[in-house]
Amino acid sequence: MDSKITFTLHADGKSTEKTIVYNQLLAIGYAGRNIAKTMEHIKELEEQLGVPAPKKIPTIFECSNLLLTQEEDLQFVGNRTCGEVEYIILVCGDKIYIGVGSDHTDRELEGQNVLKAKQICPKPIGMDVWDYDDLKAHWDSIRVRSFQTVDGAEIPYQDGTLADILPPEKILSELRERVGDIGNSVIFSGTVPALAGFKFGTTFRCELVDDTLSRSIACFYRATAITEEER
Repeated sequence: MDSKITFTLHADGKSTEKTIVYNQLLAIGYAGRNIAKTMEHIKELEEQLGVPAPKKIPTIFECSNLLLTQEEDLQFVGNRTCGEVEYIILVCGDKIYIGVGSDHTDRELEGQNVLKAKQICPKPIGMDVWDYDDLKAHWDSIRVRSFQTVDGAEIPYQDGTLADILPPEKILSELRERVGDIGNSVIFSGTVPALAGFKFGTTFRCELVDDTLSRSIACFYRATAITEEER
């Protein structure tokens, strides 16, 4: 099924509105470059949330196209859901654009079924993208971080660089081998560890910061919990 989404592309000193047609939404998991840290994260999830260890890393999950959203007011079932910052790969034929978004996930359901935990939540993505060709030379230095509002105050939630996550070439290679045609896809890359365990806030803000070119792109949304009780 083809879907469309519109971004502002920042490239060559210009900002241009661009509508992208995509037919797949994919989420990558356990995509850390440091295997030891990745295995530590897997163990942490298993101990804290009961999430079973994956059969293969990185994991690849196919999500409904309809989950991708640029809305800022979102609703989630229950109060045990939270976001995680990820760089986004937008594959448009032979062209690649990079955005930022949040692989918001139901942490309670994650202990039972990871794919369903992802499918039950919208996948927010920012309004702006960069041309990957402009980033390759300094990719690893780009900062990736997120913040949540918890108990009325915004706190740092994640902080790292793209050197912590598998690069686009590696992710795309895995996808071509295991999925097949990814010519028009939106791909969530995997994330960096939380600074102090899972938090469940009322807002989520994430960003990519490119100090080399003195610019940043961001994604922000408010998270409202829907009661799990029958009315």
